[in-house]
Amino acid sequence: MTSSGLTVLLVGKGPRKSPILQNYLEKRGCNVCFATSQEEAIELFHLRRFDVVLSEFMLADGTAYQLIPPLLGTNTTMFFSNAVEDGCWWMTAVFDGQDLSSNPGMRPAQFARRLDQILSDKLSRSNNQPSRKPTCGVISHAES
Repeated sequence: MTSSGLTVLLVGKGPRKSPILQNYLEKRGCNVCFATSQEEAIELFHLRRFDVVLSEFMLADGTAYQLIPPLLGTNTTMFFSNAVEDGCWWMTAVFDGQDLSSNPGMRPAQFARRLDQILSDKLSRSNNQPSRKPTCGVISHAES
């Protein structure tokens, strides 16, 4: 992991149980952190800056909408997934600190292309700035 890598927060119970998304992000040079609830995610927002936040819509203690206010005015981009009958839809919640939660959702293939572009753009910008430490603050809450 290089010091110019991006930091991504995965929020929800699912991301820890499925390594596919984590492996995808790590192969692109991302430092991946986890939170299982909006409370944990907001605590991590106070500890460090995230380039991208990917969250399940329904969390143990509410919805991903509560994660939007702390990210407004930052350089963070956040998406949340909403489970539907035959898969999921991905919604843009915040793009570079701006609330875009009213934008239409994307199918997984559209989201994958969009995420690739965002990671590439953010990595390019990150490589043109002074390096930063890619560590992730860890909150140790017992998982259910």
